[in-house]
Amino acid sequence: MTSSSEPSHLRRSARHIIAGGSAGFVEVCCMQPIDVVKTRFQIQGVTSDPSRYTSILDCITRMIRNEGFFSLYKGILPPVVADTPKRAAKFLVFESSKSACASVNFTGPWSLVTAGLASGTVEGAIIAPFERVKVYIQVQRQRMSEMPNTWLVAREIIKRDGWGTRGLTKGFHATVLRNAMFNAVYFGSYYNMKYLLIPPEKQDSIPLRLCLGFTAGALSSLGNLPVDVAKSRIQASQSPKYTRTFPTILTVWREEGWCNYVVGV
Repeated sequence: MTSSSEPSHLRRSARHIIAGGSAGFVEVCCMQPIDVVKTRFQIQGVTSDPSRYTSILDCITRMIRNEGFFSLYKGILPPVVADTPKRAAKFLVFESSKSACASVNFTGPWSLVTAGLASGTVEGAIIAPFERVKVYIQVQRQRMSEMPNTWLVAREIIKRDGWGTRGLTKGFHATVLRNAMFNAVYFGSYYNMKYLLIPPEKQDSIPLRLCLGFTAGALSSLGNLPVDVAKSRIQASQSPKYTRTFPTILTVWREEGWCNYVVGV
């Protein structure tokens, strides 16, 4: 009995690792320009800043004109390196957490939220140093030919600020909180909508699953946006007022208003 179940569990785990890793690589390659633009908007200060971007099109146009087309792919190496293992771990931890919840008779909607929370916590801990380097590169406004490579940037951060939360893992808590919140809302809403709203015979429908994924992703992004803005501010800025997650959220809201959370959505 044990020998037959172990290979099945291993095969299932391998499928999750391969599927999660492959999806992560494709997503990074497709979404990197949007992520760069999002980060640029999230770190913008007051409206009197003359270098402030006024729209998404304005940001893209000025980046291409001033920094070159490939500036839209600034900071792509850290997520490419990190995304495959972190997504593999994310799906593996989610499935393992679901099984652990079921083993103690903790089922229903909140078990999926709990499994999502666990997977996001692990995911955020894995990618935190990579996010630090990525954001640092994304906010630089030099042309690509003038930028140091990713490894030199990482070495410079470590040399100047160390490995800790002032250096390579700066923004660690915000990154973990952001990913934990995202995955809790995403997996919780996706699977609960699937099981509660869609008849069993239609749950394998690709269009319906795409709609569920889009809806769950939108809810998750909106829910964790203030934390994501705080993460970008902490990781990109040397200002002492951007050092901790919740004080940074309050500072941005107090000084710039809640609309500044919407521009980075």
